[in-house]
Amino acid sequence: MKKILATLFIAGTITIVAQPKTKAPKMSPVLAKGYFLNLKGDTVRGEVQTNPDDVTDFYKGFNFRVGSVGKVAPMSTKKAKGYGFEGRHFTLVPFDANLDVYIETLTKGRLNFYEYRFNDNKDGEPVISSNYYIQDTRAEEKDAELKELKQISTKFYKKDLKVYMKDQSMTWADLDKFVFSKQTVVKAIMEFNKFYEQPQ
Repeated sequence: MKKILATLFIAGTITIVAQPKTKAPKMSPVLAKGYFLNLKGDTVRGEVQTNPDDVTDFYKGFNFRVGSVGKVAPMSTKKAKGYGFEGRHFTLVPFDANLDVYIETLTKGRLNFYEYRFNDNKDGEPVISSNYYIQDTRAEEKDAELKELKQISTKFYKKDLKVYMKDQSMTWADLDKFVFSKQTVVKAIMEFNKFYEQPQ
């Protein structure tokens, strides 16, 4: 009897170990009309997947289908300079010497304001954090360095914004210097940009 039980136990263990590992179920792709800019700068129309496994995937690459039929294919930073869908627009920028990433345009004009989201840890818990970047597209002479994309601090953001918005101080003067709010900063930059819009 002991031999039979031992044999059954061993056989059961082998069966358990031999079971194929099942992958976590993936959601079907949800697609929306969109576009991407190929490396030549041409716009390719089609559909972009709007429900990646992780929302930070939008900053590393995207899934795209040319037209409205056919297969959804992954697109990397090696294949597209930018892409967009549903009013969201992403631009390729160098992250470091070896890596390019996409950043999302939050508002565009004289001042461009961008966001980059990434997986992070805070107090030992996984969270999604954001870095914010700004550039002055019309900076000249002594302020020429403001044309470069620069990260702003969310702690000292008002001080960081001052050098960009000093010509229209009323657009940033009322910002809360202690509490960063993405929506409030976007609104302030949009107000600033209105002073530099070309008449239609």
